[in-house]
Amino acid sequence: MLKLDDPGMLKAVSIRMLEDIDNYCVTTYDGGHRDHLGASLIGNECKRYLWFVFRWCKQEPTTGRKQRLFNRGHREEARFLEWLRGIGCTISDVTEDGKQHRISDVMGHFGGSLDGIGFLPKHYEIEEEILFEFKTNGTGAGFDKLGKVGMQLAKDVHFAQTCTYGFKRNLRYCCYCNINKNDDSLYLELVKLNHKLGEHMIIKAEQIILSPTAPSRLSDNPTFYKCGYCSMKGICHNNAPIERNCRSCVNAFPDEDDKWMCNEFSAPIPKEYIYEGCIQWDKIY
Repeated sequence: MLKLDDPGMLKAVSIRMLEDIDNYCVTTYDGGHRDHLGASLIGNECKRYLWFVFRWCKQEPTTGRKQRLFNRGHREEARFLEWLRGIGCTISDVTEDGKQHRISDVMGHFGGSLDGIGFLPKHYEIEEEILFEFKTNGTGAGFDKLGKVGMQLAKDVHFAQTCTYGFKRNLRYCCYCNINKNDDSLYLELVKLNHKLGEHMIIKAEQIILSPTAPSRLSDNPTFYKCGYCSMKGICHNNAPIERNCRSCVNAFPDEDDKWMCNEFSAPIPKEYIYEGCIQWDKIY
């Protein structure tokens, strides 16, 4: 039996525990491929990237640290709700059946979850219902830019997301809250939403979801700076292998009610089979 008094044992066990925690975070928090194309992503300017994500061509690599960061964002929502309710806001963060408020479109293949819907404190004398959206950020240019130019310019993907929610739920304004995870600095801005942009995001989502082929690249140059950090660069520019599953197969296409159909068998694809594909699998890209 190993003993902590053995030479080097304390360090070795410490390293092992950190590795085990990382593995736990990945297996516990990582939900894998998303069933739908998310409104939180639709503002990404590269339709090709979004198509690869929707078609499950590659699951983006993750780590324990990355999953802890995502989980941190979810846990911050309760703090935002506490603070806003503490100053008198009336916010509904779940429906009557205890589920998050959601929007859905394009046969159920596009959607997103709203952090909250509600009203500002009564003594503000503003009776209009608004959207609430909560985000986290690290110290640095990303957070600093919010204070300089505002959410619409500093976080264009967040703006597209909230405009989509606003368009679908007929909400004209958003209370956007962002917390600096390093020092707890808060950024809050009441943002007027652009319903035309929200409508355009729905059209964009429909184009991506219904397309049987990959949209054009942002650039045909693999050294283009926006392609350099993209997790789909290997597939997009270097013809790297894609994952084998029904959604990455030429025979599959999205159908009503968030379902998938197979041209090869002229039948709906059971959800339990989508993850693996069959012997007739033929890569879509």
